[in-house]
Amino acid sequence: MSRDWTPEELQAVSAAMKEAGEMTFEEFSAEVDAATAAKVKIDAFAKIQTDGVHFCPRCGQLTIKDALHTNALSRAATVYVCDQCGMDEALRAFARKELPLKDWAIAQLPVVVKQEMPL
Repeated sequence: MSRDWTPEELQAVSAAMKEAGEMTFEEFSAEVDAATAAKVKIDAFAKIQTDGVHFCPRCGQLTIKDALHTNALSRAATVYVCDQCGMDEALRAFARKELPLKDWAIAQLPVVVKQEMPL
């Protein structure tokens, strides 16, 4: 059965993990937050990608072909990437060295919030 950890227990475990060369709890939490934020950005981009946005969300280059279905479908997210990124994903998957979503070009962009125009 699971239980909640006390702050003291988390600090002790985090220190032991750091001493063992592993990620601390704080570092792990930051990685999870970054990955979640990147996934949200990628999913939002995928919805507008069919509207003529032709840059690759993974590398940031203007390499997406006009016929969207002729590009590579990412293995990491439901979005099209350029052919070079598709090949890189395949090779990385084979080597089990995937590029984290937080390292994609689209994840590095600042969040832009659309504001509705008052009527």
